Amino acid sequence: MKNMKKIILFILIFLSVNVFTEKITFILDSPEASTVFLRTDINKFKPIKLEKSISGLWKTTLEATPGNYLYIYYIDGIRTKDYKNNEFDYYNDEFYNIRKIEKTYYPIIGDNKIKYLKHENERFYINPVNENLVYLRVKVSKNDIKDLNIQSNADILSKKIYEIDNEIVYEFKLKIKSNELKYRFLIYDGGEIIYGYNKSDEFYTLNMNRPKISYFDTPSWAKGEIIYQIFPDRFRNFINTNDDFDAPNWYGEYNKDELMFKSFGGDLKGIENSLDYLSDLGIKGIYLNPIFSANSTHKYNTKDYFKIDPSFGTEKDFEDLLEKSHNKDLKIIIDGVFNHTGIDFFAMKENFEKQENSKYLDWYYIKNFPIKENPNSYESWQNYASLPKLNIDNKEVKSYISRVLAYWTSMGIDGWRLDAVDQIPNYFWNDYFYHYVKQLNSDLLITGEYWKNSKNYFEYPSFDSVMNYLFKDAVVNYSKGGSANELVNDLQYYLNRYPQQVLNTLWNLLGSHDTRRIFTELDEDIEKLKIAVGIQMTFIGSPVIYYGDEIGMTGENDPFCRKPFIWDEKTWNKQINDYYKKLIKFRNQNDALKYGDIKFLEAKIGTVVYERSFKDEKVIVLINNKKISPKINLKLDGVYTDLISEKKYEHVEKVNSNTIMILYK
Repeated sequence: MKNMKKIILFILIFLSVNVFTEKITFILDSPEASTVFLRTDINKFKPIKLEKSISGLWKTTLEATPGNYLYIYYIDGIRTKDYKNNEFDYYNDEFYNIRKIEKTYYPIIGDNKIKYLKHENERFYINPVNENLVYLRVKVSKNDIKDLNIQSNADILSKKIYEIDNEIVYEFKLKIKSNELKYRFLIYDGGEIIYGYNKSDEFYTLNMNRPKISYFDTPSWAKGEIIYQIFPDRFRNFINTNDDFDAPNWYGEYNKDELMFKSFGGDLKGIENSLDYLSDLGIKGIYLNPIFSANSTHKYNTKDYFKIDPSFGTEKDFEDLLEKSHNKDLKIIIDGVFNHTGIDFFAMKENFEKQENSKYLDWYYIKNFPIKENPNSYESWQNYASLPKLNIDNKEVKSYISRVLAYWTSMGIDGWRLDAVDQIPNYFWNDYFYHYVKQLNSDLLITGEYWKNSKNYFEYPSFDSVMNYLFKDAVVNYSKGGSANELVNDLQYYLNRYPQQVLNTLWNLLGSHDTRRIFTELDEDIEKLKIAVGIQMTFIGSPVIYYGDEIGMTGENDPFCRKPFIWDEKTWNKQINDYYKKLIKFRNQNDALKYGDIKFLEAKIGTVVYERSFKDEKVIVLINNKKISPKINLKLDGVYTDLISEKKYEHVEKVNSNTIMILYK
């Protein structure tokens, strides 16, 4: 007891003699100054010398108790006020600026105070899908409040809570019942705090006829459907008359130069005559790498945007492919390359020929004359002289692109996949491209190629979807042995940041023409591949199959990932092919997998459990990528069957090593 009294006495003495201080930094932008001093009543106006940084900023950091303080600068001995601060006062008839030091607020649950609430005029916070559906989000500091709800004249369909960067996000899905949405937030933290417009108890209002953030939804046909990517030169050769005379052997040994530079003869008629195969596989859309006229195997160096490359066929062949694909309810998405052209594109060709007298100099970014095929002469994609960069700000260039878009739309395409979108300013996509394409056909799918966080591309928006390399990286890392928490965190990184309406249209790929093939990436380990493909086919988004992955094709990075499709079924990996077909069929039969929400239920060591649900339908996926099987306690709401093993479960206590379970009723 005596010791306890001593401790209490010590604490009281400590608190009585120690006043907690806050750090405050004074910064002055005066790069030409030789010396800068600060005088402030924090230290009774004793001069303090500021230190100059490399950038020319003068700084000093002091400590003081919360309150208002006077200060003034002396620059090279001349008394100078802080012109960036409008707060001032006079002391002894002299001018001083005022600096306010506030007490740091440390969030505490239940103190009936909130540090902040963020609800801003951005799509992340206010996300109108259409006149009947809106998503609203708010952010608060972690460990600051007990709960938060919304009060509104709309029906609340769902509420989600998750964490982003040490902040808690509350997300509400609202069904709108009137032309004007009214809402405010109710915060519970020891009491009820009403948080409305301008931090008052007034309701926020949103005019649903003209919302401050534009309506944004994605084509319904693209939600959750499976896309099949085809590299045309390497998929199927049907017409030999358009082949190069020295085309390599389709089934032969491949060397790097042949794969990089030689045409193997794949054509549009080859794709057309494979539609039964693709339809039977269960895919719903075909994405074609560039098909426009170009002097390369990859066709990303466009020569003529209005012509099909002769090695692939004719415009009539493409029209036939569109018609027969649509008859089988298959969509066709083509590749659009608008960042750069080839050097034999008519405008660049004239620049080479006429130099300073060319009419098309401003179509590109010319650096100097004479213009030569050299990156020092003009800007180009990643300094490849063969890919000169277009000046998309030029009105004639934009007019040309508009004609290209209108031409192929009139032919009946179903979407665009856009190359190298980060090389073009966002305003091109936001202000022009997206709106122009949607005016031509609102049901066209627009997918951008971007390898990182794509949140900004959905703000205005720019695209309906992106090639979701964030998904690929997360799933490949996990399939190789990464932890369950890594997988969940990596996937939730984009799930929690993107608008809800794009999640079902994201192109969830495992490989492409720019990466190693997935079977090669996973060391040709079938169990690892089954985990990766199992996640791909059960996750929220649109699975994208790179041609040949479904038969176990292998290949290192470009150009070895672009080997010809082997049509000899005796060479196919039947185990892989059967697995793909089984999962594709199951996905196509389950709306929960195509359209449903996702909820993670477990992440422990190597075991991940998530649920997909839509209306009354539910699918539960359990995966374990480790040799050990940690105990879980998953009680099911009835009897479920595992698609893979065909066993029945009412309760799951563990997932076997290197196994995926797909449970359904």
